[in-house]
Amino acid sequence: MPAPAGLVQQFDQYLHRHPLLPPGCRILVACSGGADSVALLRLLQSVNQSCHWRWRLGVGHVNHALRGSRSDSDERFVRRLAERLGLPVQVRRLTWPGRGGRGRRVSEQAARMARLAALRAMARQGRYGCVALAHQADDQAETVILRLLRGAGPRGLGGMAPRRHMRGMVWVRPLLPWRRAVLRCWLTDLGQPWREDLTNTDRRFLRNRVRHELLPLLRHYQPNLPAVLGRVALNQRSVYRVLARQAALLWRQARPRRRDGCLRLAREPLAHAARAVTMLALRRALRWGGSGGDRINHPSLDQLVTRLRDRRWRGVMQFAGPVTVHVHGQDVTVRSGV
Repeated sequence: MPAPAGLVQQFDQYLHRHPLLPPGCRILVACSGGADSVALLRLLQSVNQSCHWRWRLGVGHVNHALRGSRSDSDERFVRRLAERLGLPVQVRRLTWPGRGGRGRRVSEQAARMARLAALRAMARQGRYGCVALAHQADDQAETVILRLLRGAGPRGLGGMAPRRHMRGMVWVRPLLPWRRAVLRCWLTDLGQPWREDLTNTDRRFLRNRVRHELLPLLRHYQPNLPAVLGRVALNQRSVYRVLARQAALLWRQARPRRRDGCLRLAREPLAHAARAVTMLALRRALRWGGSGGDRINHPSLDQLVTRLRDRRWRGVMQFAGPVTVHVHGQDVTVRSGV
C-alpha cells in the first residue's frame, strides 16, 4: 500500500479539523522505536515546523527490559532519533518484582498498565499537558474485534478514543485514521528506519492471533475492514455518550445516599429505565463499592436488572471486590465487603 502524497499535509489538516492538540501545548510523544511511534514523532515534528502549532515536543521511551539486548537497542535507537531531531528525551526502565532472569513472560495487560504509568510519570515530571500515542487504524480494528469477542457493549466497542482524560492525564491518538502499511511506506520514502519488535509475531498473545490470523480472513469478506470497524467504533462511542447521559439522569432519580459505609438507591427508577441505562447506573454503584470495571461480571449484572424488575424478588447478590448488593423493599443497598 503506497503512502498517500502529502501525508504531512493530510495530517496537518486532520489536526485542524479535530481539536486533539491545541496550539502551544506541551506534548510528550510516546516512542517505542517501532514504525508507528516513529511515524507519529516525525509527523508531529514536521507539522510543528509551521508557525501555527508552536508545540513543545518531547520524547518518552519505556524500556520494558523484557527482551534483553533488544530492549536496550530500542532505547539507544530512540535516544539517537530524539537527539537528531533536537528533542528532549526521557526514558523509564521497568522492573518486574518476583520475576528473575531475562526472556520472562509478562501479560499484555501488566505490560500495558506499567507502560502507561511510566509515561504518565514522565509527562508529569516534564510538565507536559498530554501524551501522544501511536495507535493507528489497524490497532483500532484489532481492539474492536477483541472486545467483540468478549461480548462488550457500546463503551467497549467504541474502541480507543482519539482523546481521553484518564488518571489525571490527557491521552491523544492522532494516527487513528491511517493504516499501518501507509505509515511504513511513508517512513520508507522518507528514508527513516525503525525497530521491529519480534514479540508482535508471537502468536501466544491473543492480539497477535487476531492480527495475523483472524483479520486477514475477515478481509476476504470486507477488504476495507479497518475503516469499517473504525466507523463502528465511532458510532458506538456516540451511542455510549447518549446512554451515559441517560444513566447520569437515572442516577439522580435513584437518589443515592451514602450512610454507614453503604450506598442506598431507590429501586423504582432502576426497575423502570431501559436495561442498558440501568446497567450503566448499577456499574457506577458497583464501582463505588470497590468492584473494578473489568471485574464486573456482565451476566450477573444482567441478572440483577431482571431481578430488580420482579417486584416480588428480595435477596442478595455478590460481585467482585467483594461487593454485595442487597435488594429489599424499595431500596437497593451496595455494601463493600462480605
